[in-house]
Amino acid sequence: MTDTGESWGEAAGWYPDIVAVGDTCRAWQAEFDRQGLALRAEPREGGDPHRTATVSAGESRADLLLSPWQRRFWLMLRSGRNVLLSGHAADLAEAAGAARLWLAGTRPGEVAAAWPFLGSVALAEARERDDRREATWLSLYENHRGDPIGVRLRAFVALAFHEPRLRVLRPYTSHWTLRFSRTEKWPYCRDLPAVDPVATPDRYVVLTADGRVHAETDAAGALRLVLAEVPE
Repeated sequence: MTDTGESWGEAAGWYPDIVAVGDTCRAWQAEFDRQGLALRAEPREGGDPHRTATVSAGESRADLLLSPWQRRFWLMLRSGRNVLLSGHAADLAEAAGAARLWLAGTRPGEVAAAWPFLGSVALAEARERDDRREATWLSLYENHRGDPIGVRLRAFVALAFHEPRLRVLRPYTSHWTLRFSRTEKWPYCRDLPAVDPVATPDRYVVLTADGRVHAETDAAGALRLVLAEVPE
């Protein structure tokens, strides 16, 4: 293995094409050049020097991170410090195309419509207007990035998403547990029930605000228990 490959560690096996040119920054720049884009990839401050890169235009920025565990291109599109769109691109070409649109000043919903790997238009628009409650519900429901916590919660969320009494609450996760709050921002309230996924897929334990633990049940049963604990 070359010195460059050694610096990548085990991740080198997932990205032989990128290792061959040195690092993600060089590889992404080559893709920008191939597409005729006047964008300049740079090393991402504080990130792995081989598996990350960034490109910016004013307050808008696109960060690219390569997973060390599988071949996966994670693109985050930011406005200032806020991530408004993110997802796993199929390759550097997709990541470059989405970055180009974002850095040209295109609205989040339009970028999502053009590049579905970044999530739905509804999710992008909720993040743009800083509707954290709606954005979190949509993120959990769609789980377009295949987040492991979202996978464990998907059966319950698929039902809870359509329940008006829960949709007015802000969902948030703490470790593997799904909790609800009347407040959209921290500090969250802790007087509502929580849902804890167990090892068996699509099975849950409901925890009440006063410390009771209900018996394991399926998604529909967990929803009934949660609604029984949520004031009308």
